[in-house]
Amino acid sequence: MRQSRQIILFFYLTCFLQSSGWSQADYPWLRVGDELYQHKDFTAAETAFRKAIEEKERPSSAYNLGNTIYHQNRIPEAIQQYEKSIEASSDPALKSNAWYNMGNAHYQSQDFEKSINAYKEALKLQPDDEDAKKNLMLAMRQHQQQQQQQQKEKEQKQNQKDQQQKDQQQSSEEKDQQNEEQNESNSTQKEQPKKTENQTEEEISREEAKEILKAIEREDQRVQEKLKKAAGKTAPPVKDW
Repeated sequence: MRQSRQIILFFYLTCFLQSSGWSQADYPWLRVGDELYQHKDFTAAETAFRKAIEEKERPSSAYNLGNTIYHQNRIPEAIQQYEKSIEASSDPALKSNAWYNMGNAHYQSQDFEKSINAYKEALKLQPDDEDAKKNLMLAMRQHQQQQQQQQKEKEQKQNQKDQQQKDQQQSSEEKDQQNEEQNESNSTQKEQPKKTENQTEEEISREEAKEILKAIEREDQRVQEKLKKAAGKTAPPVKDW
């Protein structure tokens, strides 16, 4: 990706200053800001451009202030300055460069959709700008990859959610099955004493029946013995021939 473009205000305003009768000394902070920017002292250049804007707001000053902020990696602030320069300027070249640099700023923030729109606006003003065309294609490629990655992450999250629901459902079914087995086990344990009790009652009834039968047999034997004795007493005596 091509770097942001800087308009050197000192030279940019030369023709205007000469034609208006003003001297370059009327804009000392612009000249200082340009020199500091060229030496990559972006913090000091920012200070100089801000002082220039305090004296008089100009679209080009906002543009170059945006560039100094951009190089300090304060992207949102840089975008604000580019927007100000676009709104205040009627110069197609300056506006195109501002759109171009704004596209770079959005690209650095990985907001590729806004970056694409900014490059398109730059090309509307300067259709032959090869750098803007190249950066536009690069932003479009990155945007497509970003969308694919987001779609992949969305599908992964949905799959994880589905798996969690499946696991929860399976866990719930297993819990219900365990509860059912536990209930069956408890039911069996409660019925067991009844079965033992019934068996004991049945065994007791059999013992009683045996005792009753024995008593009946004894009683019957006594009766038989009494009958035999009685029969012996009443029998006719034996004749003694």
